[in-house]
Amino acid sequence: MTAKIVISFQSYWFVGTGREAGVYADSIPVTRKLAVVREETESRVSGKAGQECGEQESFVRVPCVPGKTVKGMFRDAFEIACRNGWFGGIADTIILEDCLFGMPGPNKHDNKEPGRFGNPGLLHFSTLEISDAVKAYLYKNSKAVYELFRTVKSTAIDAKTGTARNMSLREYEVVVPLTLSGELSFDEEEIKGLGFSGSGDLITKLNQVAALITELGGKRTRGFGQCVITVEEVKA
Repeated sequence: MTAKIVISFQSYWFVGTGREAGVYADSIPVTRKLAVVREETESRVSGKAGQECGEQESFVRVPCVPGKTVKGMFRDAFEIACRNGWFGGIADTIILEDCLFGMPGPNKHDNKEPGRFGNPGLLHFSTLEISDAVKAYLYKNSKAVYELFRTVKSTAIDAKTGTARNMSLREYEVVVPLTLSGELSFDEEEIKGLGFSGSGDLITKLNQVAALITELGGKRTRGFGQCVITVEEVKA
């Protein structure tokens, strides 16, 4: 069974990579490669200087949200919902959370739980990407990809002097507000085994907890990553 996850960002956002880009930015977001067409002109040793080469395929960076990031946000929201009694008793919901979202395996440096083995969970989240329509447009208009990114700066203020602290200026590459989508896959029979009446029941509950996810990505406390997430059933 497959459902569709749609995330609509309402502000600048980024999912950090932990990497920097030299003098350009101190932090760059997670991206994927997208094949595009570039029009180039070059001189060939064929008797015709400046001969048109025609279409050549190249690659550009486009923003995305990794599936593991989305899964982690849903798990955190589900845990909050469970703690507040949305889906029954605490003991039952803890087991339900582990079944849906998985649990880590034993730490090789910690032998306190030698009998516990990890599992990936019943819900599988794909990477969320830009729409096919945007991809098709970028394929023919590769320069437009630069409009998807911006750079923003931040600095720390010295409380005593009211001026910027020395060496505190940071620059981040962020993504403009976009709508991305991806797939959520699961086995409906296994879901029913957990007490759900079917895929519709699961999707309803996921939409309920999705309302708790109001920001995603880095610098959320600074107004970045404000979003709305919905889960839609895919009709066969």
